[in-house]
Amino acid sequence: MGRMVDHLVPGVTTLTPHARYYALHGLIAAQADAEDLTVPAAQTLLRRAEVALAAVSLAHHPQALEWLPRAHGVDALARRLHSGTVTMSEAEVPGKDGYVGNSWGFWTPYAGSEVALGILGAGPMPVPGPRLETAALRAGLGGLLELAAEDTLNVDDLAPFGDRLCVCVGGEHPDGAWLANLMCEPGAPAEAGSRSATRRQTIQLLARVVATHPVRYFTRDIGHVLAFGDFLTSDPVTSGIDTAGAWRGVVLRNYSVGAWRRLWSWLVEQVEGLVPIEEVADRFAAELPDMTVDAFLSSLPATQSTTGAPLPAEHDLRWVGDPLPLAELRVLATNARRVDELTGRVRDAFLGQRGVELGPEWVQRRLDEARPMKLRDVARRLTYDLVARSQRIALAKARRRADAPTRRRHIVVTDPAAPTGRAAVPDKPGGARRRRATAGPARDRPGHLRRTALPRPTLVGDQ
Repeated sequence: MGRMVDHLVPGVTTLTPHARYYALHGLIAAQADAEDLTVPAAQTLLRRAEVALAAVSLAHHPQALEWLPRAHGVDALARRLHSGTVTMSEAEVPGKDGYVGNSWGFWTPYAGSEVALGILGAGPMPVPGPRLETAALRAGLGGLLELAAEDTLNVDDLAPFGDRLCVCVGGEHPDGAWLANLMCEPGAPAEAGSRSATRRQTIQLLARVVATHPVRYFTRDIGHVLAFGDFLTSDPVTSGIDTAGAWRGVVLRNYSVGAWRRLWSWLVEQVEGLVPIEEVADRFAAELPDMTVDAFLSSLPATQSTTGAPLPAEHDLRWVGDPLPLAELRVLATNARRVDELTGRVRDAFLGQRGVELGPEWVQRRLDEARPMKLRDVARRLTYDLVARSQRIALAKARRRADAPTRRRHIVVTDPAAPTGRAAVPDKPGGARRRRATAGPARDRPGHLRRTALPRPTLVGDQ
């Protein structure tokens, strides 16, 4: 799914929720370039500026906003912020006692997007890119550099800065106008399929939904309109936006991705100590009704209206009150039904990469083949499928450290697909967090799982 979203709104990811950090990192790049700062000096300046931004944002909104996440680092700084005083030399130091673990603060999640947009140039530290406008950034956020130079920040004294420097007010200042122009590129050629045209269409689509619907929680409310109903095809504006269909497919596919993640989390919660895989599989089966797969599929709600518009079946299923395993299995099966209902660009975006394990086509095929079987038996098979996939993903990402002992510590699980019938499952999420893939002692018995931290089977349905 990440690849499709990158195509539809290049320069924005789920890890870049705040527009003002694009401007802040550009400002740091300009300042570091002007002062010819070393890498350590640039890192310190960036971290101090991010601490100042977090402190100002909390002073401006002591209670979290419903429509915007907290500034980065607010939670880690909570004790200092609520005490009323932030000592910069302590708060900005990376590590468990500071506001962030990375020496580059929160720049890393934004770096790729900022380079793609031309805000920054490629390199090991923030450097000005071809589309950076220093004057606009200094006019909008220059006050943060002054706060970053302070030894101590008194939170009560920061309230007057909120209207100019809070993460929520970027759109009202020069840095916000610069970023909006950069994102929308109104003067760029309207070449179909170009990155700027696609991003512009996405922004137009979201703005139209906001203008015509009540939106309290942006992601939830916007996503519902994009996925369901006939608004996208009947509205005079959205019906002419090429990317609208692709967004519908992406949002519908996300229900499948979310269902797998919730189901895996539930399975991991069933593991206490050393538990046989069969026991975990039986717990999953026990949450389901005693019926055939055919009867289960026949009980699912309608997914299309009489006009062919998608109905909010997946959304509604999560409010019925079923046990989580049953609810998410119903979401998966319902979502898979759309394989034969969607058409055109909506279907292409919904399916994404074809033949993906655990994708809607895979779910549809598995359930169709299992129609005469008991639903509980299928659940047991799915448990083994998820554990096996988790193990393969973790091993693929695992990296041997030079200082690691020759004899690995591991968890042994049964994997019908492995030549030996068993394989090691790392304790932590493999290389996803770049930590050594080790877990329980080697004497763990085959066919058992240990709760310490089973890696999630990533890429489940991701496009």
